[in-house]
Amino acid sequence: MSWNWLLALGLLLLPLQMIQIGIVQSSQLWAVLALALLIQRAQIRASVTETLVYAMFIGFALVATFFSGYPHIKLAEQLMKFGFVYPAFFLIGRAMGSHYLKRALPYTYTLLWVGFGLQYLVQFFQIPYLYHPVDFGQDALYGTFKERNWLAIYFFLGSYLLFLQSPRRVRDVLYFVVLGVPVALLSQSKTILIPVGMVMFLHVPRHWGLKTLLGAAGGALYIWLFGNQLTGHLLQVRLQDERGLAFLQSVKLLSDNWLGYGFGFVEAYFSNLWFSIQGLGMGTNSVFSSPLDLMLIAGIPGLIFWGVFFLGIGLRSIALLAPIAAWSLINPLHQSEIVYLFMGILVSWGMQHEAFEHRFEGKELT
Repeated sequence: MSWNWLLALGLLLLPLQMIQIGIVQSSQLWAVLALALLIQRAQIRASVTETLVYAMFIGFALVATFFSGYPHIKLAEQLMKFGFVYPAFFLIGRAMGSHYLKRALPYTYTLLWVGFGLQYLVQFFQIPYLYHPVDFGQDALYGTFKERNWLAIYFFLGSYLLFLQSPRRVRDVLYFVVLGVPVALLSQSKTILIPVGMVMFLHVPRHWGLKTLLGAAGGALYIWLFGNQLTGHLLQVRLQDERGLAFLQSVKLLSDNWLGYGFGFVEAYFSNLWFSIQGLGMGTNSVFSSPLDLMLIAGIPGLIFWGVFFLGIGLRSIALLAPIAAWSLINPLHQSEIVYLFMGILVSWGMQHEAFEHRFEGKELT
């Protein structure tokens, strides 16, 4: 199987989150096949930093899980994800990133638009097996995904890679932004404009007037769409009954135990509190923030894990991963295979920065 077909198949299966064999999604079966194939081709790559940090994180997390004495829910599922699924997607991404360092990706903005349109049609017609109604955010577009944020993440990261491979002319900026706006509108993702804006300011050389204009337009769009949720009663609810309360409770837990509580603790703990926190409890396996949740799992090593794999510290990938890191501060991106696959690609590009930038040497915005 060629690299193009392998990646294209993975990108096709990743959105089909409602199709499962038991508890295993179709994209996870693809990951098993892809990982085996890449191992056979001797294409798997991982640096010493990545290996040591992951080993430290998983070691502390396992000790906290089995020897802390705290209750845990869906332990087997979380162990499978952090022990195999997420590392597999990341390693596949690392191999893909090395291959596509100087090669064009096997998809275009046109294909992303087609995929986005199909997501809308699947939800509009409620196509059996591909679409299932969800309890939260039913008026938002989520299509074949389990929730709207995964749809937003998928299309943002797909377009982000295309943008990085482009000469980054004004036309390329518009291609990237014009896809991000309808994704934000239809998915009702309040936070996608944050990474989109960071991409503009970090990866568009010069043209400060254009970047300022786009930033102002993005801010105005955000206020128009979600301004009513940031004031008055709705803001009070978010601070006192939702994220604000979840943050305070998480900080309290960490102040009591900086070594972490292990896999599956968050759902067990917040589903048995004497008071309720909106968005947490039975069925929710993480708090709203990736670094915070990783610390609840493994303490300080969890924060180090986030700093290396999500922020790129020690992997020469900070600028490339910064939009994802910023987004993960207010979203549990660490619970998505999609994120690990794309982060692997970005880390490979970052660790071979000179070769990646040389691809577009001399091509500037016009």
